[in-house]
Amino acid sequence: MSLSKLGVVAGGCLLAVPTGLVLGGAAWADPAGCSAANGGITTLSNGELYTFGDGSCDTSAYRNLQVEIKHDITGRPDPAVDHSNDIGSYTYYATSVASCDNGWRTAKYYGRTFFRTNTTYHDSTHRSLLVC
Repeated sequence: MSLSKLGVVAGGCLLAVPTGLVLGGAAWADPAGCSAANGGITTLSNGELYTFGDGSCDTSAYRNLQVEIKHDITGRPDPAVDHSNDIGSYTYYATSVASCDNGWRTAKYYGRTFFRTNTTYHDSTHRSLLVC
């Protein structure tokens, strides 16, 4: 590889690092002008877990609000039991999800709401629940 090509490759790498850092830093908040919340987690009469989340924004733009049921497992990443999305160009987003989790048992769960383009998670209280 010639010296001039090395200069172009090195220059491209130097430019990519700051750009990545700026984009990565922006991902730690809700989208500008938006807020989100989770309404808590409970069980329905049939034993299904249920959670609801919503988000509102000052302006309409294409966004993806995700609501998850999370299984709280000590010492491991918490797996998502199920999720639901509200996707589109709105100022208000809302969705809910109901699901069983591999048969009747008592375990800890919580609801999580977030805009998919960002990683500010809005979690409900963790609750021990008997679920199907």
